[in-house]
Amino acid sequence: MLGEDFEMTEHYMLREIREQPAALGRILDETWPKVQSMARAVFKNHHPRTFYLTGCGSSYYAAMIPAHYFAYSLGLDGRAVPSSEFVWYAPGPEDCSPLLISLSRSGRTSESVEAIRKAVKLRVPTIAVTSDPRSTMSEECDYSLDTGVPTDQSVIMTKTFTGGALTATLLGLEFSKAQGLPTLARFEEELTHLRVDAEKIISSVEDQAKSRANSTKAERFIYLGSGGNYGSCLEGALKLRETSYAASECYHTMEFRHGPFAELERGIQVIPIIPKGQNVHENLTLLKEIAATGASLVPISNEPEVIRAYEETIIMPDSIGSEFAPILYMIPLQLFAYYYAAKKGRNPDEPRNLTKFVTTEIKPHDQA
Repeated sequence: MLGEDFEMTEHYMLREIREQPAALGRILDETWPKVQSMARAVFKNHHPRTFYLTGCGSSYYAAMIPAHYFAYSLGLDGRAVPSSEFVWYAPGPEDCSPLLISLSRSGRTSESVEAIRKAVKLRVPTIAVTSDPRSTMSEECDYSLDTGVPTDQSVIMTKTFTGGALTATLLGLEFSKAQGLPTLARFEEELTHLRVDAEKIISSVEDQAKSRANSTKAERFIYLGSGGNYGSCLEGALKLRETSYAASECYHTMEFRHGPFAELERGIQVIPIIPKGQNVHENLTLLKEIAATGASLVPISNEPEVIRAYEETIIMPDSIGSEFAPILYMIPLQLFAYYYAAKKGRNPDEPRNLTKFVTTEIKPHDQA
C-alpha cells in the first residue's frame, strides 16, 4: 500500500469522477439543443426505425444504457452490439431502416472506425458520439455529435462514460419525439435535476464508497444488475479490474442463480445495484440466498428495505428515480474502484497494458 502518499496524490481519475455533475449539466445545457436539431434532421432525411448502438470496451457498456432506454422507456427498437460485431454481422436487407450510433471517447478506436465504414458501405446512416469532433469517426460519419465533455486525462473512462451514455440517451428521447411516440413525463422530469442528483452523490456517497473499499477483505468481486443497470454493472466490474487488477465479473441479477451461484463462498464480495422500487421482493430474496453462502454483500441502493436489511449498503440519495439510475449509479461504482485501487497501491491513471484507445486491424468477413 502507498498509504498517505497515495491519498495526497492528485489522480486524474478521482478528479474526473468529481467533475461529472458539471459534465452532465453541460450536456443538458449545451449539447441537448444540438441533439434536438440533429435528431430532427436525421429523422427527416432517413426515417430510421432500428437503432444500432455500438462501442468497444467501456463505450460498448455505455451504449447498453441508452439501448435499454430506447427499447423500454421510449418505444424504439434499440440494439446494443460491440463495434466488431457490427463489422462482421452488419444488418441485412431485412432490417427496417437501420441507423448506426457509435460511441467512442477518442473516435479513433479501430473497430468503431471500421463499423462506421461498414455502415457507410451499406448506405446505413451513421452518427458518431465522441469527445473529439476532429476524430476519424467524426470525419467519416454522416453526422457527428460532440458530447461537450473534455476527454479524460486518465486512461480510465469516467466522465466520458456517463457523458456518452447521457448524450445517446438524449438522442433516443428526441427520435421518440420526432416519431410522435408518447414520452414518459417522469423521463423529462428526472432530467431537470440530474446534475443536482449527481452532486448529491459526490457529497454524500464518496466517503461511503471509500469506507467499503478500505474495509473489504475480498479479493474477488461479483456485480449484479438488471435492465439498464446491467451495462453499469459490467462497467463497474471492468473499472475494478482495470484499476486494481482484481478478479471481478458481472451477471444479470436473476440469471445469477443459473450456474454462477455455485461459486459463492467466503472471500467473495457481491455488489448488487438495486434502485428504489425496482423488483424489490425478488432482489431481497436473492440477497438472502447470497448471504447464506457466507459471501459478503455491499448493495448500492436507495431502496429503504435494502438499506434496513444490509448495514454495508452504499446509500444513494432518495431523490434519484429509476429512469436515470444506470447513469447516476455509475458514480459510486467508479469511486469504489478508485479507492480499492488506492488500497492496493495501484496507479489508476496508468493501468498496465492499457491505452486510451486500441488500434488493431479488423476487416469484414467478405474482406478477410
